[in-house]
Amino acid sequence: MTMKHLNRRQALLMGGAALAGGLSALPAFADVASEAKIEASSEIAKGVAKKKPFRIGFSNGFSGNSWRTESLASMRKEAEKLKDVVGELIIVDGQGDIAKQVNDIEDLIVQNVDAIMCIPNSGTAVAPVLRKATRAGILTMPFNLPVEGGNYTAYVGVDPVSKGKLISEFFNTELKGKGKIVALGGLPGNSYTAAIWEATQKGLGKDIEILAFKDANWEEDRAKIVMADLIAAHPEIDGVWCDGGQVATGAMKALLAANRPLVPVTGDDYNGILKLYDAEKAKHPKFKILMVSEPTWQSVVALRETVKLVSGQDIPKYQLIGARTITGDNYEKFIKRDLPDGVCVDTDLSDEELKKIFS
Repeated sequence: MTMKHLNRRQALLMGGAALAGGLSALPAFADVASEAKIEASSEIAKGVAKKKPFRIGFSNGFSGNSWRTESLASMRKEAEKLKDVVGELIIVDGQGDIAKQVNDIEDLIVQNVDAIMCIPNSGTAVAPVLRKATRAGILTMPFNLPVEGGNYTAYVGVDPVSKGKLISEFFNTELKGKGKIVALGGLPGNSYTAAIWEATQKGLGKDIEILAFKDANWEEDRAKIVMADLIAAHPEIDGVWCDGGQVATGAMKALLAANRPLVPVTGDDYNGILKLYDAEKAKHPKFKILMVSEPTWQSVVALRETVKLVSGQDIPKYQLIGARTITGDNYEKFIKRDLPDGVCVDTDLSDEELKKIFS
């Protein structure tokens, strides 16, 4: 798959003249997203012009954390901006249940929507039903979490392999090539955690020992419980691998509760881990962070690209968003001290909008 670098503004404007009839002037992204780098594949997804106003379904694998809350708020906000062409946005929630999500997508097929957007609970389990939707003439846009194979129209998301490579480099550096780590992932069986973890393992130094891998459901409270068990089982833990900031926060709080030193940890742009780092870094010299952002505005990108497809415009089949890294050197630019821990900071929502959501 040949990729070429574009910034987000270029990608959104690419072929914009084809969006006649009310779509030629799509709203601009907030600055936080407008200059984001993406990689666009040379492989092209064919658009199919549907009758306006469009009916678009969104199958959310679950809605159990703040990232999903913000992502959905951004999507609804964007749909309102595009209300002249997006006549109906049908949102269904898989509630973390793989079978329910498959049934939800089946229901959207029966409703004969023009397109189906999807964040999968399992990239393997939803692949057949997305293929079924595609064969029924419905344009399909999985985003955020990868789907096995290519039997869908197009995909948008952060590249989990690149994220895994960054994480392995971080641990190799901070542990100086030797140490013991534990790993806490997201929902059981999800393709995103699996892809990041696989890429991380490939890049880790041979003298870095993996003590355990546990699912923590991308939930802070669950991560605290899981990490407490790992602390009890392992007297020496030199680093904690996480693919989510909620999990990283819970894991570090478990270490604090056990009177254990804080250690290098990874995750994403969860405000809680940034606030914890800010409060504890001076007391714990080995406490280092690498947070690779997971932009909540992916939902906006996915919706815009879906609208292009149902307007008959061709787009790149794969668009990989270049995430930003947050470390001890630059976290001050991202931390939101006056907002709750649950806020994901790589967002297109204003502080005022975030306060309303988390009030």
